[in-house]
Amino acid sequence: MKQETGFSPEKERDFLNRLDSSIRRVNLEQELTTQLEEDFGIVEFTLEYSFDTDGKLCDIKSGQGIVDLTAKGEREEEIISIKKIERGLREDSDSTWISFSPKNDKYNYPNNCVDFWRIVDGRRVVWNRIVVKNDFESMNHLRTFLSGEEKVKDGFEILASPIKSSGLRLSELFDLFSLNEAKNSYNLELIERVVNDYIGEFEGEFDEEITSNSNIIFRLYSACYTAIETNQKNGQLLSRNQLGLYMFGQMNKMTEVKSSGCSITTKIGEFGEKKGYYITSDGQVKYGEIPEGFKECKKCGCWYKGEKCPFC
Repeated sequence: MKQETGFSPEKERDFLNRLDSSIRRVNLEQELTTQLEEDFGIVEFTLEYSFDTDGKLCDIKSGQGIVDLTAKGEREEEIISIKKIERGLREDSDSTWISFSPKNDKYNYPNNCVDFWRIVDGRRVVWNRIVVKNDFESMNHLRTFLSGEEKVKDGFEILASPIKSSGLRLSELFDLFSLNEAKNSYNLELIERVVNDYIGEFEGEFDEEITSNSNIIFRLYSACYTAIETNQKNGQLLSRNQLGLYMFGQMNKMTEVKSSGCSITTKIGEFGEKKGYYITSDGQVKYGEIPEGFKECKKCGCWYKGEKCPFC
């Protein structure tokens, strides 16, 4: 069976290049954050939809209406729920809709899950699902706390009773629930901070290449993944020197990691000392570890020190 690939730098580059240049960076940040949330198990899965010209929520790839797709499952509660969510997002694009899916033996739902629906960038409807330790009673309490509505009577009624939330960030909503133990060791705010900071660092070195060069995107994603993994082990992020290796170093190893959130794999690069051809002050060309303070010439690929590449 063909293994499904998670984050693809090439697909990400192609997606970003179809967007207006003014929104590429923010979309890159969102895409990296979402995939890392899945990789480290904070989010069980993430799916994207969009509204068609008739105001119907549709699957981006197939164009099928989400209400029609839900109806195929023949769960009346879920059909009612998605209709409420569709209408609610259409009427208030700044809101987040939360739906509850407690463990249910009759419907063969093995886990307690909570779903978050929101509009991103004014057009993409993003559905995040997290697996939680909260059972029906706990979900029912939180639902009433967030909405002010009366409690529902059972696990079937709560399936049909999503609620609207406004004014809280996604990470703040996550904090209200107890992620299951396998997914509770990583922090959403850490992921968001690492992605934001490292995009800034890479942007300072590569400018618009962070959204147009798949190799740079791969290095950036690998750096973010490694920093988060390192933080979990020893509380530290990448040092300045280590981050520099992810920008300019030579790839020594590629590892395929399985996402904790779903059955996909993502390739992560491991980078060592940067090596290549560099031009000494007396004009000689040498190969080896690039000395500190040298810059790569975009035209010829050699490294030099100073204002201008001696060869170009």
